Amino acid sequence: MQKILTDILTGNHSDSLSTSEWRDVILVARANSLLPRVASILLRDKAKNFHIPSQVHAHFVASIRHETLFHNQVKNEVKFVNTKISEALNRKLIVLKGAGYVVADSCAAKGRIFSDIDLLVLKSDIPKVERALHLFGFVSDTQSEYDQKYYREWAHEIPPLRHFQRGTVLDVHHNIIPIVSGRAPDIDLFISSTRETEYGVEVLRPAAMFLHSAIHLFFSEEFTNGFRDLSDLSLLLDEIIDDDVELSYLFSLAGNTGFENELFLAFRYLERVFDRQIPAHIYRRFKQPLPKGIRLGLNDFIFGKVLAANHRLVDVTFRGLAQWLAFVRGHLLKMPFNILVKHTASKLWRSIVKSVTGDVENRHHVQRKDVKEQ
Repeated sequence: MQKILTDILTGNHSDSLSTSEWRDVILVARANSLLPRVASILLRDKAKNFHIPSQVHAHFVASIRHETLFHNQVKNEVKFVNTKISEALNRKLIVLKGAGYVVADSCAAKGRIFSDIDLLVLKSDIPKVERALHLFGFVSDTQSEYDQKYYREWAHEIPPLRHFQRGTVLDVHHNIIPIVSGRAPDIDLFISSTRETEYGVEVLRPAAMFLHSAIHLFFSEEFTNGFRDLSDLSLLLDEIIDDDVELSYLFSLAGNTGFENELFLAFRYLERVFDRQIPAHIYRRFKQPLPKGIRLGLNDFIFGKVLAANHRLVDVTFRGLAQWLAFVRGHLLKMPFNILVKHTASKLWRSIVKSVTGDVENRHHVQRKDVKEQ
C-alpha cells in the first residue's frame, strides 16, 4: 500500500487500482494527513486521465474543499497577525513551515493541513511581539512555571499562543532548533535567505525552505507525521532540483550552519522511502564525510521504519523499537545528557503528582481540548 501511495504522491501512479486498493489509499492517506494532497494530485492532474470511482471522488472533493477553506483561513490569519505586530518588529515577519508553504504558494502547500502557524522574529523583538499578541487576544496555554522556564531559557521559541476566540495557535520562534542543543545556527543566515510574499510577510527562499524542512524532520523525536513531512520534502525538492543556483545555495547554507548531515538524511530517505531518484552529482556536492558503517546502518534501521506511512495496513517490522530509538535520539540532539536527565525527571515527577492530585495547576485555565482547533 505504501508503494501505491508514494507513486501517487510522486506523480508515478497508474490507473489500475481495485476497489479495495482505493479504500486502503483513503485510509492510509487520511491517517497520515495526506488525503487532501492525494486528492489534489489526482483531481488536478488532467494529463493522466486517471479513473476515479464516484465514491472515491466524493471523498476527494470534500478534502479539496477543506484544504481551500483552511488555506484561506491561514492567509487571513497571517495578514491579521502581521498587521497587529508589524510595528513591534525591526524587520519583516517571516512565516515558516506549513503556513510558509501556503503564503509562498509553494508546491508543498498542495493539500497541506497543519495545526499551528510558525513565525520567526528576531530574539530582541520577542518581548514586544508577545505583548502585542497578548493585546489582540493571544494567550499562553502553558501555565507551568517549569515549562515556561524551559521555553524561555532552553528552547528556540516562546510558549505557544492561542487566540482565546478563534483558537488559532501561533508558535513564535527566534531560532530553528533549541538553543540548549548547542547546534542552534546563526539565525541571520536564515533570516537573510528570504523573499517577500503578497501578504506583507516573508518566507524562506526555496533552498532554505528545503533545508529547514529537513532539519525540522531529522531533529524530531516523534514521527507521527514523518511520512507527510517526507512528502513535503519531495515537493520542495521539485522546486530546486533543476535550479543550479538554488542547489548551490542549499549546500552553502547547510555547510555554513552545520546541517550537512540532516541534508544528507533528507536525500537518502527520499530515495529509500519515497523512491525518489537523487542524481549522483547531488551527493558529490557534500564537503564533509558522509555517514557509513554502523552509524549509517542505525540510521537506516530507524528512519526506514519511522518514516514509513503510519497505519496498520503498512506492516513495518520492529517499528516500535525504531520509534523508541528515534525518541531517544531526538531528545539527545535537542539537549545535553545532564539537562535531559533533569528534564525527564521533572516531567516524570509532575506526571506522578498530577495522577495523584489531579491537574490542579491547570484546572482553572483554558485547555486545548476546550477550544476548537483551527
